[in-house]
Amino acid sequence: MLQERQTQIQNPIWQLKLKIQRLMMFVTSIAFTIAVFLQVVTRYLFNYSLFGIEEFASFAGVIMYFVGSAYATHERSHISASLVDTIFGEGRITAGVHAFTRLLAAVLTIYILVVMWDLLVFTERMNTKSTELRVPMIWIYGTMFAGLALTAFYFLLEFYDSLRAAIRHTPAEETAK
Repeated sequence: MLQERQTQIQNPIWQLKLKIQRLMMFVTSIAFTIAVFLQVVTRYLFNYSLFGIEEFASFAGVIMYFVGSAYATHERSHISASLVDTIFGEGRITAGVHAFTRLLAAVLTIYILVVMWDLLVFTERMNTKSTELRVPMIWIYGTMFAGLALTAFYFLLEFYDSLRAAIRHTPAEETAK
């Protein structure tokens, strides 16, 4: 299904969004790795801790995780249990259960997104800054919000594809006739 959708999506804005996600994951993973490496080297070799490096690594990790989560949902490489496939095999029941689980994932992600919005509003109102680097927390929470919004969007697309598959699914016996 992913390959079918990938070939259909040739919109330059969609492609740009995916490129930006990949770039953000690459940059934050490099930044995270370098920050942790520097902290280990300075702490254990020189018995010195760089100011703000742990906070920076945490921020890079959060950005990497949330953008990566969205991208994994787009690629449909997120973690999922396929016990239903094993029990029922292919068919309408399996396709229907997949549609339900994807809808449930979308609803839960949207719920977390609403809570995240409240946190963004509160953070903006209070003008919250990080402890060491004094980074406006709206930037960090905003990245989390964007990652969750993309994840919810991709889950809704998965739900739509699964629902279509459940509705159009023909059992194996009918195709053999």
